[in-house]
Order: sequence, then structure tokens, then C-alpha cells
Amino acid sequence: MNMTRTIIADDHSVVLTGLSMMLTASGKYTVVGTASDGQELINLSNTLEADLILIDYRMPLLNGIDALLVLQKKCKAKLVFITSYTDEWLVAKAKNLGATGVICKTADRDLLLSALDKVMKGEKIFPTDEEIYNRLYNPLKNKYKLTESETSTIKDIRNGLGVKEIAKKNNLSPETVKTHKKNAFEKLGINKITMLSQFLNRF
Repeated sequence: MNMTRTIIADDHSVVLTGLSMMLTASGKYTVVGTASDGQELINLSNTLEADLILIDYRMPLLNGIDALLVLQKKCKAKLVFITSYTDEWLVAKAKNLGATGVICKTADRDLLLSALDKVMKGEKIFPTDEEIYNRLYNPLKNKYKLTESETSTIKDIRNGLGVKEIAKKNNLSPETVKTHKKNAFEKLGINKITMLSQFLNRF
């Protein structure tokens, strides 16, 4: 059986070691290289032949999206985000840039390997909106005591919608949306939209 040559990029050595051991133990994958930042990943991809590249989103020097921008132009390997951070923005970006999947690194071993096997058979694996909500926004709502409307507003803002667009989408007045935004931002301890992205990236 031909082994799937794999490169893993993650800035946490424990994750790199754990993923490498799991893939090797499966008997289907051989890890030909690991990188701890986006630039190192690009360099490895220039010298190593790989069938599959696993990319973390949050990495120093070059984040996963920026690395994907470079890789998809010159690399024939299947490109998969394997990250603890997933939202609609990341999934949409990954799809638009030619990734073949976004997989949560906290998934159990069998689910993760099954997802990668499907990718190598030509399938695309992306979380649904419901899965994203349950993984990110529902815990956020519970921890910071957000209302459903405030949570929905945060979700829409994160996805790039402005006040008027959110109002039209949800059949609300712009003033109501502004109120939901103000209340949500106060509960999260932020006061700028740019701070929201940083907050969710850390959550």
C-alpha cells in the first residue's frame, strides 16, 4: 500500500508530535516533514514532495491563510486546515483559496483519520454552520451571558456584515442592531470590530 506523504505545520510541538504519532500509527500516512511556522512550511514544500499538507491557522511569521495563498499556486498536495479555531470566515476563506478541508484538531482519533481518508479519496470536508455554532458561538454565548440576538449579531459582524446588512438579513432596524452590538461588545469587554476578531481568535 502506498503511504500518503504528509507535512504538518503547527506552532505547538506537542501537537506536531501527537499528530505525527497518530498518522504514523495508522499505517496509511508517513510524515515527511514538520514546520512550526508558516514560512518554514513554505520552505519545506519547496524541497519535499507531499500528498497532503496539514495547516494550523494560527502560526507565527505567516499564518495559515497566508501560507495557503502561496501553497495553492504551486503545490499539488491536498491542503487541509487542522485547527482548534473554526468559524464561517475561516471556512469560507479556506474554500475560496482551494483547501480541501477544515478539521478540528480536538476531534477524536478515529474521526480525524476518517476525515483525512475521505480527503485523500477526493472528498472535501468542511464543518457545517450548525457545527461551527455549537463549537464557537454557543460556548461564547453561555460564558459571557449573551442573548441569542447579541450572539447572532456578533456572528454576522465576524462574517463581515455591516449594521445595515445585518438589519436587512434579520428584518431588524439598524438601531436595534446597534443596540445588540453595543451590549455584546460591553459583555465581551471590547469596543472595536478589529478587537472582535482578536477576541474570537483567542477564545
